[in-house]
Amino acid sequence: MPDRVMNWVRRLVPSKGAPASLDELVKREFGLRIKNRAHYEEALTHASLLDGDETGLKSNERLEFLGDCALDLAVATDLFHSFPDDQEGALTQRKSKIVNRKTLNLLGDRMGLPAFIRSKMRKKDIQDTVVGNALEALIGAIYLDHGHLRTSKAVLRMLKRHGADEKVHQTVDFKSKLFHWSQSNRKSLDFKVVDERSVDGGSVYVMQVLVDGRVFGEAEGRSKKRAEQAAARVAWKEVFDRGLLADAAPEEVPEPPKQGRPRGPRGQGSRAKAARKKQAEQAPSEAKAPKQRAPRRKPQQVDQAKAVSKPPAARRRMRRKPDEGTNS
Repeated sequence: MPDRVMNWVRRLVPSKGAPASLDELVKREFGLRIKNRAHYEEALTHASLLDGDETGLKSNERLEFLGDCALDLAVATDLFHSFPDDQEGALTQRKSKIVNRKTLNLLGDRMGLPAFIRSKMRKKDIQDTVVGNALEALIGAIYLDHGHLRTSKAVLRMLKRHGADEKVHQTVDFKSKLFHWSQSNRKSLDFKVVDERSVDGGSVYVMQVLVDGRVFGEAEGRSKKRAEQAAARVAWKEVFDRGLLADAAPEEVPEPPKQGRPRGPRGQGSRAKAARKKQAEQAPSEAKAPKQRAPRRKPQQVDQAKAVSKPPAARRRMRRKPDEGTNS
């Protein structure tokens, strides 16, 4: 079979396993073809490969910076048009659920990007952050190869392919709240697709929430997960409006520990203390005698012989001694 026919068949039946080449990875994940291969080779070159290299290789750090900006702009533009009522804070929170290190590391690993990273590390020793940085650099290479508009569409396509776009809609997980409420009240909870249609080249699902066989909410979404969350939100509002939250079984709240000093095994000390206190209250209070101070200690009597001062003559003789020495 000619190669042209084989390539056509591969495009119709995309591979489900790991991509065999970089061209297949870019085509499958972003829906684009590689035109300038040098950009992509640079995007997958880790800085560790440059140690001791004299061929003029470049690491992917510059393309990582460019891809980070292109990813931010693509996601921010999509959120700006998808949520016209959200203010700056809400839009920033939604964007941070996608454009973060953990999500990028996971996306790069899912698409099989570690197999194409060129570095001096072994494939099993490549860290997750290296994979996330390589994904940003790959987006930067696509930006240089195809421009802003096609890159934005390709990035959104990749995010939707892996379900990362669903994170921006998960402000509150009403589905989990409904399941918790139904289990607490022993009620059956089911999600049922009642309609599926195509709008603007994409699928739209209509989902119903059934509680004990009765419809509690219905909503639609671009995917089944999004439709489930929207329907769960309507159903949760219905549960709240009907006041069914009060039917939930009350949770046993443990008693707080009693304050104070711990008592003995039988409380003998406490009972004796209470008895003394009661006896003191019943008995008339007796005036306490003021405390008497202890008598001060008298100073020891000084020997009178030591206390007697020397006679004046002795003092005169002591003053005369130097004169008598000089006269002799």
